[in-house]
Amino acid sequence: MTVFATADAQNAKTISADKPEKIVTFIKTQHTTDWYAKQAKLWEAEIRKNPNNDDAWLYCFRANRYKIMFQVEDDYYSGKTDIVEEPDYTPLKEYAERLAKQRPNSYARYIIDFYCERFIRDFEWEDNMLKAIKMRPDAEDEEIYADYVSYLLQRGETDLMAEVLKKWYNTGMYSYNILSYSYNVLAGMEPGGILFVNGDTPTFSSLLIKYGKDLFKDKTIICVGLFAAPGYLDNVCKQLGIEMEIDPKPFISNYITEDYRNWTCKIFTTIAEKTGRPVYFSTFLSEANDIKFQQNVYSEGLVNKYSTVKYDNLAVKRRNFEEVYLTDYLYETFVPETYNATAYRINLNYLPCFRSLLEYYRKTGNKVQEEKLYNMLKHILDKSEDLLDDELYKYYYNEIKR
Repeated sequence: MTVFATADAQNAKTISADKPEKIVTFIKTQHTTDWYAKQAKLWEAEIRKNPNNDDAWLYCFRANRYKIMFQVEDDYYSGKTDIVEEPDYTPLKEYAERLAKQRPNSYARYIIDFYCERFIRDFEWEDNMLKAIKMRPDAEDEEIYADYVSYLLQRGETDLMAEVLKKWYNTGMYSYNILSYSYNVLAGMEPGGILFVNGDTPTFSSLLIKYGKDLFKDKTIICVGLFAAPGYLDNVCKQLGIEMEIDPKPFISNYITEDYRNWTCKIFTTIAEKTGRPVYFSTFLSEANDIKFQQNVYSEGLVNKYSTVKYDNLAVKRRNFEEVYLTDYLYETFVPETYNATAYRINLNYLPCFRSLLEYYRKTGNKVQEEKLYNMLKHILDKSEDLLDDELYKYYYNEIKR
């Protein structure tokens, strides 16, 4: 019986090894470069079996994209390159052209063309994303929903974007931990606040809280990563009711230059001045790290606030921790966490953001709040220990050590 059971297990393992797996966003689950390379070949075989399989085209494309992206990181960490070079996505262009020739009016073609238009230079495309959304209004995974939202956000299609975000939120697919983090980000802002974000996780989670959960409708979320996208800043100005005479020149690079930083900071200050509204920055936003600009940026916890007038920002940070932020989720949740590649790492941001408040409690002798904050931060660190190497663990531990 044991021999047969072992043989069956081996056969099942062989079958599984030859069967392609669904490629989910790396923000949710991240694999090795070799794994993505293998999946790309397996999905290519599925395409040959059935060229009309939209999902096979999409997963094959995504596997190839991640293979290229993570190979760049592998080359850097293995010492083959001195810097993390910009990925060469030329093979994806050839893939997209093959798809357009074989299935010109397919859902997969419309989605893949949109990606290539954003990340591959000199890629000619026809804008069919609205057709794609109509073909599959209920997307099957987060990356497709993210593509829908990116497209609609760039073009100022707020009503349709809100519908998409509502559907995405109602699937329950998105991380409870990350949504809870973004809830606290928005909850700590003043009424009518404007939040500048960048990156998939801060952007989509904030939008899901506002439009999917219908909270903080008075807040405005602006994605810095779309500043150079055609029409995006014009749509932002219309939404804010202002005019802004800044040339949104295209900028394509993996690295933030001084010129680019000055350009973005000018946009930040112009929007702050013309709207008169409170302006905030995600703590993950590196574009706001200009030295001169930082003189007017104050940490309030999970956000940094822009202000030309000095104020007691530590008092605001204290209020956010003691009265505003919902932190029970940092200790325990009763919803399975599916974003293991990101969720617990993002919670680590509490440590540097609240180090100054922890020191304040220690200096003022507030033992009750010191113990409460220390226990929260230590729990976050302990929960993330398996995700960190020794050096990074020591860095975070030094942020809070007694």
